Amino acid sequence: MKNNKPNIIFWVIDQFRLDRLKNYPLFDKLQREGIFFSEMTTYAPYTLASLHAMLSGMYGIENGVDAYYSALRFDKEHCCTLTKYLKENGYYTYADTFNKLFVPPQAFDVLDFYDEYTLGNEGILERHKKILNKLYDRDDNFFLFMHHSYNHAMVVQNVIKVFSDFDERYFGHKEKNAKRYDSYVDETVHYMEEVKKEIERLDQNKNTFLIICTDHGGGIGEKPGEKAYGIYVYDYTLKVWCYMVYPNVLPSGVRVDSLVRNIDIMPTVLDIVGITQKDNCKKIYGQSMSPLITGEKKEDRICFSETSPLTGPQPSPDKPSIKCVRTKEWKLIYNLIDKKKELYNLINDPEEINNLTGQQPEIEQQLWGELKKYL
Repeated sequence: MKNNKPNIIFWVIDQFRLDRLKNYPLFDKLQREGIFFSEMTTYAPYTLASLHAMLSGMYGIENGVDAYYSALRFDKEHCCTLTKYLKENGYYTYADTFNKLFVPPQAFDVLDFYDEYTLGNEGILERHKKILNKLYDRDDNFFLFMHHSYNHAMVVQNVIKVFSDFDERYFGHKEKNAKRYDSYVDETVHYMEEVKKEIERLDQNKNTFLIICTDHGGGIGEKPGEKAYGIYVYDYTLKVWCYMVYPNVLPSGVRVDSLVRNIDIMPTVLDIVGITQKDNCKKIYGQSMSPLITGEKKEDRICFSETSPLTGPQPSPDKPSIKCVRTKEWKLIYNLIDKKKELYNLINDPEEINNLTGQQPEIEQQLWGELKKYL
């Protein structure tokens, strides 16, 4: 018999750029219903490390997954994921993704995956509706990690596999690339609208805690060498978004504009459902965003991100080679391969065109001190 705990759905929409939210009424509706975190940064601009960071509440240097080829290095002996916490608190745990390596395998009753290229957007929609119906029919509470991959599949098929890293047919054609990408997003939003309706139909008691977010953004030809994501650490891939909707428990119509990290999602969920972090697990590095939701605090957090390029001009799939720290105003990037730094004023130069290295020594030194903590 279900108790007063909520069902929890952690819903990840792959590769959905932050700047596209404004084009769809769905996202206005989500904010009216709950909380919108508008200034969130991902730990890694690619799926594997980003999802491991979100579900563990810690960076790859702590959980072991810090590169494209590091999925099997997850420290399952010492890290307690969100799934494990919920499983130990009576939840039936289920995951559906398009690659079983993308999530820590810890504590899932079911870890299922699908072929994103053969299933298509409508196929994923019908699959997720069936899973939702099955889980809502259960007598116990469930945790569902639900991953939608249509944007990713289309970009891989029509961009990554078609163009080379510095292809003149792609770079320099941002408007054409944007139109192509937006056609995928249109289909993705259709899927989201239909799944949201199904959740509302099934959740008669309004006892579902819904977390909706993206794992990373995606390029449309802004920087030569990066066709989509994972190669660099510029904001078009690092800036992400998150909504939390939990009727009668969380406030509605709240927009949090403080700078936060996607590693903060997991401890926030634990905080909201009243689960205490365990002493015998690695400490969660992320921090609950509850004080930002209530307005108790309005602090911006320093964000760390890194990538291990699978392709591009400097491939490094076994270990991270490009790292950065970000505040709301500034970003410092350091490339371990060529030892080069990049410094950007994100307020005056949001497209990160003018490298100010050497021109703002005090700011650069301060950010370098922060970055050294992670190096």
